[in-house]
Amino acid sequence: MTDIEKQIWDAAMRRVAEVFGIDLEAVRPALKFGEDLKSSFVSDFRRNEFDLINDDIHDVANRKVTKEIASGSLVIRTVEDYCFHMIRCHKAKPKAVKQALNI
Repeated sequence: MTDIEKQIWDAAMRRVAEVFGIDLEAVRPALKFGEDLKSSFVSDFRRNEFDLINDDIHDVANRKVTKEIASGSLVIRTVEDYCFHMIRCHKAKPKAVKQALNI
């Protein structure tokens, strides 16, 4: 892993911790969204944790990745998937990734 990839990985881990309100030390690559990481209940008018992570995933995706997501060939299930998605998308949309992860 290159230095920039490591920086993105670390920032993505911090983002997950921040969104779900847990300690960074508790965030592990194998944690599954919806099973290990659960959203808090909110009304239909407020965005929950999954909405925020989903927004990140779509905001950084280029057209090719968006098509993969829409077809179901790319599914982000774990924190590791999210981190690798951010690393992959950084190559095409570095500014979007840096903005999403507050780098």
